Amino acid sequence: MTDYQLPVPQISSAYLDLTDEENDLVNYFRLINLSNIHPVVKKCYPHAGPQGYGVGLFLSRMLKIKQTFVSDRILARRLSENSTYRHLCLLGKGSTPAHNTYNSLRKYLGIKRYAEIHVNFVNEANTLGLLNPNIKQLPKKRRQGLILIGDSTPIRSYCSSKGVKQENGSWIFTDPSVSFGRPHHRDKYPVGHKAHSLITITGIPMVSLVSTRKDSDEIHIFPLLDEFKKRFPSLKIASIVLDAGYDSEEIHKGIYEGYTIIPIIIRGKMVYPEGFDSVGTPLCEFGYTLTKTGVDYKRKRTRYHCKKACQKDAQVIFPCPHSESGLVSYTHFRDSYRKYGPAIPDTIIYKKLKPFRTAIERGFGLVKENRYRMEHTNTYMGIDNVAMHVIEHDIVLTQDIIFGYKTSGKYSPVIKV
Repeated sequence: MTDYQLPVPQISSAYLDLTDEENDLVNYFRLINLSNIHPVVKKCYPHAGPQGYGVGLFLSRMLKIKQTFVSDRILARRLSENSTYRHLCLLGKGSTPAHNTYNSLRKYLGIKRYAEIHVNFVNEANTLGLLNPNIKQLPKKRRQGLILIGDSTPIRSYCSSKGVKQENGSWIFTDPSVSFGRPHHRDKYPVGHKAHSLITITGIPMVSLVSTRKDSDEIHIFPLLDEFKKRFPSLKIASIVLDAGYDSEEIHKGIYEGYTIIPIIIRGKMVYPEGFDSVGTPLCEFGYTLTKTGVDYKRKRTRYHCKKACQKDAQVIFPCPHSESGLVSYTHFRDSYRKYGPAIPDTIIYKKLKPFRTAIERGFGLVKENRYRMEHTNTYMGIDNVAMHVIEHDIVLTQDIIFGYKTSGKYSPVIKV
């Protein structure tokens, strides 16, 4: 890993900022690993880049997010006015980029190159142990691998939401990639896109895909997992935690069968057949609950055993036929992945991971409510431009956690590790 040193000329008006050891913004940019950016930018710009900006052009994109500049025009103006910003972005010499230079950057990089840069930052976080740290609250004997949380973020469209209603009731907007979403108490005018993301249990965004606003979350879970496999072929997912919107047999089965991942999905109300209690635990013929003694993931079944609870019941007057050997029962995933496995509500892993869903949801409010004001700074048209806008925020959020670890030793801003 190579960190760079910012030039600090004595005559610069940025001198005080750059020499202030407690200036978090300066320290943040000093700890950015340029090797995460440079090889990708170099592929698109064999020389130094447009007007010789090179890596500095992408650093200024990160500055835009950190400082919540609403538009590229404002970013270009602030760079020309503020020498500290220019030094942070390695643009201390010569002219600063014009706002339309960033259109060229997006054109040459595209979603693929943006994703490559993000992968480099995630790999750095993985090297530091930030993707899958030892979490004491979780059982030690559990499937090894990453624990991911699936989430989505509505993104309003501010520059392309002018629409014309058609005779059939549909709308055509200035940007054909936007659409109305389902009404929400926070959205009076829910026109725009939606970002679907996979986040680690520590809060690092791994993959984000953008769709129109009307798309439901569940149809994007499999494309997200496919994209994860492409970007991180060496990383293994142990479990994925999803909200009740994903609670369907198709998703339960597809995640386990197709990706060998244990789905921890917040269950809706379920009705079990006769011979089971309200949470899906088998009963013996006399109505006593059996005790779960293990999950056999290879054979795709859960084993239950009689702990002779009837012998402790003073009112029992009948002899139990299983008093010596004990009754053994199984539930099989094939009968219903949603109802019987591999992680139903009474399993330890479900009980341990479910609270983390709430913690990540609350912590990921940094993304949903205040993702450096991602919604308010989305002045881009076209689903590809919006996707690059989202990935930029993923990169900055990843670097935020890396910076927090390097400066304070903290593994996560959302959970205690």
